[in-house]
Amino acid sequence: MLWPLVLPLKITFWSLAGLVALVTVVLPIFKWKRRNVLSVSLLVAFVAFIPSCTAVMSIVDARRFGVFHYKAYSEVRDFRIERFLPPKASDITLDKFEMGHRAKYSISEADLRAYLDGLWREYGDLSATPRDELDDGRTVTYDMFGYEFDGLDWPEMESAIEFHSPVEPDGGGATYFFDPESEVVYHRAGYW
Repeated sequence: MLWPLVLPLKITFWSLAGLVALVTVVLPIFKWKRRNVLSVSLLVAFVAFIPSCTAVMSIVDARRFGVFHYKAYSEVRDFRIERFLPPKASDITLDKFEMGHRAKYSISEADLRAYLDGLWREYGDLSATPRDELDDGRTVTYDMFGYEFDGLDWPEMESAIEFHSPVEPDGGGATYFFDPESEVVYHRAGYW
């Protein structure tokens, strides 16, 4: 749940710690008292921590969240996404955000079903909701699920087959919408 904060916190902490150490070592060369330099630099670092962390987070988030394009699964390299993305997916567009992602990609129906069956075999007994209660395989119209992909300008599907991954106890999981005509999947995954 707090994973997006960890990297900016580490970068900020170690940057400020390095700066405090550098200032404490260098300024006594110019006849400043080490104790005073350390006290003042620690106070400045303490006051600057939250604004610095916010600045670092905005820089880091600009590189790790947003819309990205990949030709193949092997290019994705994000374990949060890889666990919901079929390895045979191609022409992948990902909209990454802090607590999940939305994806569009090409895959055959047989490959998608084989991937999902494998997930259910491996993790189905841990699912908070059994597969037969999730309406796997039902046909849905774009009006029923299109709102989940608002703002992405992806083409509307006439109709789609809905599938689900196993559901984590905290509600995490993915919903897949497969268009058999174009062999394109839209999926939305959430994780905490």
